[in-house]
Amino acid sequence: MIVRHNGGMSYDSISTLHDVFAVLAIIAMAGAVLMVAARLIPSVASVRFLDALYRVQLPLAALVAITATSGSLFMSEFGEHWIPCRWCWFQRIFMYSLAVVLLVAAIRRDRGVKWFAVPLAVIGICTSLWHILIEHRVVEESSACFTVQSCANPWRVSFGTLDFSTGTLVTSGMPITLAVMAFCGFAAILALLLTPEPLNPEPLDPHQPEADQDGQSSAS
Repeated sequence: MIVRHNGGMSYDSISTLHDVFAVLAIIAMAGAVLMVAARLIPSVASVRFLDALYRVQLPLAALVAITATSGSLFMSEFGEHWIPCRWCWFQRIFMYSLAVVLLVAAIRRDRGVKWFAVPLAVIGICTSLWHILIEHRVVEESSACFTVQSCANPWRVSFGTLDFSTGTLVTSGMPITLAVMAFCGFAAILALLLTPEPLNPEPLDPHQPEADQDGQSSAS
């Protein structure tokens, strides 16, 4: 594992920060699961829940992408100067792109961004899944991974261990690596962007009564 000089941060501080981002990833994944469950189990509560999420789907999706991007940049540039592996870079490409695209869409309130953002998130979550499989030795890392940084040996692990020192993978707890965090982030973004439109959509102009807008729409 290639790590540069840590720039003054202690090992415990970096581990704590990694744990904080791991907790945020768990929250993001829990939210994604809750959104999927709300769609699969229709009820008055689930409909209201999805309607509320729909109104803030873009800001929330942008927040997830920006948080993931900020954490990734901090770890590699200011924390312990961790050097990303080949598959980490693939995930960065899609998450960083989503951070910019979703921020602009949230500012412009452009829900049409899903036609661009969803494909990015789908490819991103697939790269995260493949990286997780590499870390768990389900698939072997390619020779390209060895030239710069091993893709199979995670930089840090929160809430568990991934030990392959004996030649056999030994896990404990609920190991959360940066690849797992990225997977959770992409999942949350997808769930938010694919939130169904409510039966009574919000007015196009928040300063104009909804009834007036409906009348204008009918007249047009």
